[in-house]
Amino acid sequence: MYDEWMGLRKRLLFRALPDQFGAEMAAIRDGWINDFRSATEHRRKQLIAIAKELTIDIKSYLSAWHLLKRGGPLTKAVLDQDFNDNMMLLKKWGASDEILYIENEVDSLEKSSLIRLSEMSDEGRINTRWGNDYATGLTHALRRGAVLVTTNPPLINIARKSHPEVWDPVRDKLKAEHPDYDTEQLCSLMTMHVVLANCREIRPIYETTGGEYGYVSLQVNPKNYTDANSMALEAETLYVQLKDQLEGTPNVVFKVPATKAGLEVVRRLTIQGIGVNVTVNFAVAQEMAFGDIIEKGKAKVSFLTLMSGRLDDPIKNELISLGAEDAAEVAKWGGIAVARRVYDILYRQKKYKKSFLLQASLRGPWHIDELVTDEEKRIFITVFPDIAGEYDSLPRDIRPRMKDNVPTDVLEKLNRSNIFRQAYQVDGLEVEEFDNYLPVDVTLQAFGKAYDEFLEYLR
Repeated sequence: MYDEWMGLRKRLLFRALPDQFGAEMAAIRDGWINDFRSATEHRRKQLIAIAKELTIDIKSYLSAWHLLKRGGPLTKAVLDQDFNDNMMLLKKWGASDEILYIENEVDSLEKSSLIRLSEMSDEGRINTRWGNDYATGLTHALRRGAVLVTTNPPLINIARKSHPEVWDPVRDKLKAEHPDYDTEQLCSLMTMHVVLANCREIRPIYETTGGEYGYVSLQVNPKNYTDANSMALEAETLYVQLKDQLEGTPNVVFKVPATKAGLEVVRRLTIQGIGVNVTVNFAVAQEMAFGDIIEKGKAKVSFLTLMSGRLDDPIKNELISLGAEDAAEVAKWGGIAVARRVYDILYRQKKYKKSFLLQASLRGPWHIDELVTDEEKRIFITVFPDIAGEYDSLPRDIRPRMKDNVPTDVLEKLNRSNIFRQAYQVDGLEVEEFDNYLPVDVTLQAFGKAYDEFLEYLR
């Protein structure tokens, strides 16, 4: 069912000529009607499910990529008519539960602040895009304007805990098909399974935008963060496999940690034209070191992630230990302050073209709002599903804030934290200190633990 739905989504939303959309949708609907007449009960349920999902798709942000480009012949009125025709068909089929689900989802889409953020970027009022910071739930995100997704073993480990009914069968199937594989091989195989599914779902956006959007971030083994050759070789091997599976240039960037060894990995990959997403990244010094290397490479698109929440947390703890009563509120500005300084140095002053600042590890809606820009250089933000839901739960005051100064009193309080000073000052860290910087060490240990838990799950 899923593959059939994805095929129809691609045909209708990304391949149909806008002025032929109505005819294409009518042809698909006629096919459903003919199939339904003689279908088994199981097939009828499949057709209802496919019709439900495609009907939501045409009312979502997905229509904006190709069908509703400004100045085109297709209008929302035409989409509304086909939406209504699909709903009438589902009503004829007695699919009352599905109709209620569609109505609730469309109501959510119409109120979505994330869609509004995406539409404001379309209109040129801002230049900020967002992505899904989770191994699953991509459909929900794409319908709200997501343009990229993160997928890696630690995130899959979180997802399989939350949804064992989805992941246990996948694990069991892969183990049955590859009885001779050890746990690390199974980990790579299961990660690849998820990566390919995400690559294929988001690939129409990658193709439609000529590689501007539509990337999946794939993290190399987090336990190899001191071993440049192992990390680079893993990425190179996976890149070849993905190129074969996707029958073209993979819409993938490899997550490489901002460690000393990571510098060589990024150099080796980007000189081959393979994009990267530099993660476990907290400090201006890290961003500058890796940004310099990326700019000398040949990769079309790479990202410099700033893990704001994972920086804010230890800053808060340090401020609390120093007796700051407002530590929690002050620490919310830590990652924002660093991001604004990185943006100023790399993209206003140095005018770097081959990398983009990407905000990750959000702790709340403020992390989205405070890094919205209207400047020439785009900013990306990846959002966990719970934060996306929180952001969408209320109307948001979406406006450019990237040029704003961090309040002077807040910056003074932040500077009481040595962790913040190391992150904020241009010379706050030497390359030799990258691996042992507290937020880096804590994050790498957490990633390693999650990786080990995932291996144990696969045994």
